[in-house]
Amino acid sequence: MARTDGAETRHHTLYLEIRRNLLRGSFPAGHRFKLSKLSTELGVSVTVAREALTRLSEQGLVVLEPNKGFSVPDFTEAEIDDVAFVRKEIESVAVRRSIERGGIEWEAGVVAAHHRLSASPNAALDEDPEANEAWTNAHRAFHEACAAACDSPRLLAFRTQLYDQSEIIRQMAKLHRGRQRDVAGEHAMIAEAVVARDADKAVQLLHTHIERTRLSCLASWAAAQPPD
Repeated sequence: MARTDGAETRHHTLYLEIRRNLLRGSFPAGHRFKLSKLSTELGVSVTVAREALTRLSEQGLVVLEPNKGFSVPDFTEAEIDDVAFVRKEIESVAVRRSIERGGIEWEAGVVAAHHRLSASPNAALDEDPEANEAWTNAHRAFHEACAAACDSPRLLAFRTQLYDQSEIIRQMAKLHRGRQRDVAGEHAMIAEAVVARDADKAVQLLHTHIERTRLSCLASWAAAQPPD
C-alpha cells in the first residue's frame, strides 16, 4: 500500500526535528531513543518514529543496534579520525570543482554566507541556545556555499552527510569552551582563497581547518574518559 501524503509529511517532520536536535547537541552521546515515548511526545505513530530514526541511522547520525534499538552515536577516537579524514577529502573535491565551475553568482553566495557567519556570535549551546543555533546554521551555510557549484548532486549529498556527522562530534565536544583558535580568522582565509579562485590554497586551508577541529574534539574526548 502506498504511503499517504499525511504519513509522509509526519515522517519527514519528525526526521527533521530529530536531526535538528542531533546537530545542535541536544542529546548526550549514547542517549537511547524510546520509540513509545518519542511517538507520544511528538504525536506520531511508533511506525513513523521508527522510520525517521531508521533514515537517520542510514546517514550515520543515529546508531541502530540489534536488540538494543536506536541511540545517539558515542564516537570513538578512531571514528572521530575517520570522519575527519573522509570529510577533508570529500570537501576538498567539492570546493575545488566549485572553484573551477562556479560563476559570479556562486562567488556572491560565498561572500554573503561568510558575511552572515562573521556577523553571528559563536556561543555555547547551554549559554545562549539561540545564538548557538544561529551560528551553527551560518557555519553550515558557509561551508555549503563554498561547495555549492561542484555540479554533482551525489557529491553534495555525501558532503552533507559527513558534515552532519562532524557537527554532532563538534557539538558533543563543546568546543566553545576555552577556545584557543581564531575560528573566524580561519573562515575568513578560506573565503578569501575561494573567491580568489586559488584552489590549492583553499584546499590547504580547509584541510587545516578540519584538522584543527579534529584535534580539539580528540582532546575533549580524552578529557571526558574515566581515569584508569
